[in-house]
Amino acid sequence: MSSASPSSHSSRSAPAAEVVRTPAWIATMLSLVGVLTFLYAALFRYCFTQWLKPDYSHGFLVPFFAAYLAWYWRAWAPERIRWPEPWGLAFIAVGGSLFVLAGALNIAKEWLQGLSLVINVCGAVLLLGGWKALKWLWPAAAFLLFMFPLPYKVEHRFGWELQKAASVASEYVLQTIGYATYREGIVLTVRDHTLRVEEACSGLSMLLTFAALATGMAILVKRPVLDRVLILASAVPVAVLSNVIRIALTGVLYNEAGKELGDRVFHDFAGWMMMPLALLVLWGELKLLDWVLVDEGGRASREDMVKTNAALGPAYLIMTALPPEKGGTAAPPKPAAQPTSKGAR
Repeated sequence: MSSASPSSHSSRSAPAAEVVRTPAWIATMLSLVGVLTFLYAALFRYCFTQWLKPDYSHGFLVPFFAAYLAWYWRAWAPERIRWPEPWGLAFIAVGGSLFVLAGALNIAKEWLQGLSLVINVCGAVLLLGGWKALKWLWPAAAFLLFMFPLPYKVEHRFGWELQKAASVASEYVLQTIGYATYREGIVLTVRDHTLRVEEACSGLSMLLTFAALATGMAILVKRPVLDRVLILASAVPVAVLSNVIRIALTGVLYNEAGKELGDRVFHDFAGWMMMPLALLVLWGELKLLDWVLVDEGGRASREDMVKTNAALGPAYLIMTALPPEKGGTAAPPKPAAQPTSKGAR
């Protein structure tokens, strides 16, 4: 029998610390970084101009948070690397094709090219580090999608819907607290003052920021899947609620303190307060989930149920799953074993 299999496997896989010091690995890594930087330089210049706008100001923080995700899951980093992994070239081919196609068709160009960058980064990780390295770094690479502007049609459609929702809800809130308010489209007349919900104040910026924040929190918190899904789903209602509070507060200040102070709060102070408000709301949501979704502890197996029912009667078919320290019923005592006679045969 041949014993070449273990040796061939060890030759294909080597300690990561040794592999990353080899000249071939370093040259390949630098080449990939150089090519990707050259290809996506124009995209990043465009993104930088968008990050200076309120809707995408969170884009500056996305790369840092992605790097933090990679560090946070550093325990998943492979101890041994098999490289080059040929499947990485397939990823890079798909990413490169998408980059060229998006530029040629000019349909959702920036976002699709951003998606192609994520695919290419995953391909480079797979090529240089193998599947274990990709398993470690793909969430951080996928989070980079929050850097790139949404396609124009998607942005316009979402922005308009958020404008309408914020206008209707703000009218209701202002009327409820005693301010005579009349709405015509997205224009609110609050007593003697007119307040227009502009596109820039539709809440799209808060939606994108909250979506990135909720995604990061859902990734990091050690929670059941249901909790993570609820955190992600809360991004839209939290964004709408925050914007309604912002608009309603502005309407009150317009009438009580004057238009100048209202504009300052609406455009300056409120913009800075949206992120702390989002963090506070998400923290409150986690506490609410702790209160609503009670940990049920362990459940009795079918075999345990049958044994208990046979020993102590049908009344014990209804059993609580909570442990005694959480207010549940303690497990019934086991029946004592009957002593056997030594003289029995």
